[in-house]
Amino acid sequence: MGKINQGILGGFKGKVGTVIGASWNGIAYMKGLPQSQKDPKTAAQMAQRSYFTEIQRLVSQLTTEQLASLYPSVTSGKTRRNMLTHQLAAAAAIVDDVKTVDLSLMEGIGSGERIGSPMLESLVSDTNGVLDIYAEPEVAASIGKPEGANFLAVAYNLTQKRIGIFNTEVTDPSMGVEIPVGSWAEEGDSVRFYLTYAASGENVYLRGFGSFIIKTRPEKIGRKINKT
Repeated sequence: MGKINQGILGGFKGKVGTVIGASWNGIAYMKGLPQSQKDPKTAAQMAQRSYFTEIQRLVSQLTTEQLASLYPSVTSGKTRRNMLTHQLAAAAAIVDDVKTVDLSLMEGIGSGERIGSPMLESLVSDTNGVLDIYAEPEVAASIGKPEGANFLAVAYNLTQKRIGIFNTEVTDPSMGVEIPVGSWAEEGDSVRFYLTYAASGENVYLRGFGSFIIKTRPEKIGRKINKT
């Protein structure tokens, strides 16, 4: 049963009689129940529902902070999750007659300025008890990372269908970049990823990154106030 908290003119959630109340992006709205509900659950409908469920599962793997970093700006009328959903849907493929998201087709995600960061492929390996993926020195050096900035990786686990964003403490590309992945992957998983960077010591989840340049804004100088 629905509950109206602000009187008849206020917003509410749930079903009241033949009306359903809900909210989207802070906007309250109401809609009437359909006169009849048909849900034949045809094979085509079930396949499409399964496809959208898969997309939402992938989107939900990223935190609100990570999404804000990948999408520093949003399109009017869309949320960051909507925007990632749209990008994932662009990687649709038919595998064994089933529509699915093929992460092997994915490139960079997010919105912002591009940097020349190629997609890399690796198998997850165990290095001194730590599961990681590895980028060769030549590739890491080609990113054009500023000296002192630490490497980040945006990765797609093809084996387990997962998306991850990982920070490293590596600033020198001459030895290559080992990216620890923790429980996000298992040894032997196939991974595609790309490298980017953030200034050393910054909270990477609160900065615009992904396949994009992190820009430092000039310090704002306040007005001088003469005290008498």
